[in-house]
Amino acid sequence: GGIDIIDRIRDLESFILKKEDLKMISVKKIVEYVSSSINFPVTIEGDAKVLADEALFSVFENLMRNAIIHGKTDKIKVEIRSKGKISEIKFIDYGKGLPESIRNNLFEEGISFGENKGSGLGLFIVKRTIERYGGKIKVEDNKPKGTIFVIKLKCVKE
Repeated sequence: GGIDIIDRIRDLESFILKKEDLKMISVKKIVEYVSSSINFPVTIEGDAKVLADEALFSVFENLMRNAIIHGKTDKIKVEIRSKGKISEIKFIDYGKGLPESIRNNLFEEGISFGENKGSGLGLFIVKRTIERYGGKIKVEDNKPKGTIFVIKLKCVKE
């Protein structure tokens, strides 16, 4: 219910504000963990070790839940590729896609849409977290339908 959400937002906000030391984290392991915790089939291609912290779990969970709840996708694909010192992680869904009207301020605080409007904090927190890692996030159309979130993070060669 409502209390859970408030607790989770509080947890997430404490995540954002905590300047923990970043460490090497396997993207694939986190995707696998989140997909099993939300009990949804996710196809994963590739892997990379990126500089991040525990909040990366929340980032991935947010993106996957959005695809399922708002996008109504029946499947999610995650592609992980690295070039040089940057790893590109794509969260690809095959759902309804994003209305053009909200796309420009998708990552701003308080934006929410669809019939299951959330708090509107999800993607704002996602973006803040990615930026704290020195990374970037953007959104693209998936053809013929759906949405792709593209995250770029610093990666570490082993």
